[in-house]
Amino acid sequence: MDITNTIIGIVFFSLIIIPIFIINNNVRKRKNQLLNTLNELSSDKNIKFSDTDFWANNSGIGLKGDMIAFFRKGEEAQINEVVNLKEVKKCTLVQFDKHGNVPKNNPEINKLALHLTLNNHKEVNLVFFHADAKNFIIGEEFRIAKKWLDIITSKI
Repeated sequence: MDITNTIIGIVFFSLIIIPIFIINNNVRKRKNQLLNTLNELSSDKNIKFSDTDFWANNSGIGLKGDMIAFFRKGEEAQINEVVNLKEVKKCTLVQFDKHGNVPKNNPEINKLALHLTLNNHKEVNLVFFHADAKNFIIGEEFRIAKKWLDIITSKI
């Protein structure tokens, strides 16, 4: 009787632990792929990123010294941006509704981005969320965008 209970316990334990291990391994592999994408953008391969964030399995941002590396993989193309924080004059968090306007009363957000104004009057938008067929509900993007707004503002 004890052997059967032990075998049943081992089987149930295996049914719980093995899927958790597989999921954890897949998440780690995906994060390493996204980190490699960020590393490809940066020019200095010897310095490690001091801070990174990844979301929606297709976007990431990282801080390496005074450089911000950002990528977002879309269906048609991948957007890559590398910005030197010494050149940033102003950083703001912008939200747009489905008509491209800043929403006043309507809390519906169609696009969320960090808007960087550089010293040479060039403007860069780092899009954290854009509503489309696959991405129609904003999740952790708002928290991550606010975090990076604080990081960038403290560096400029």
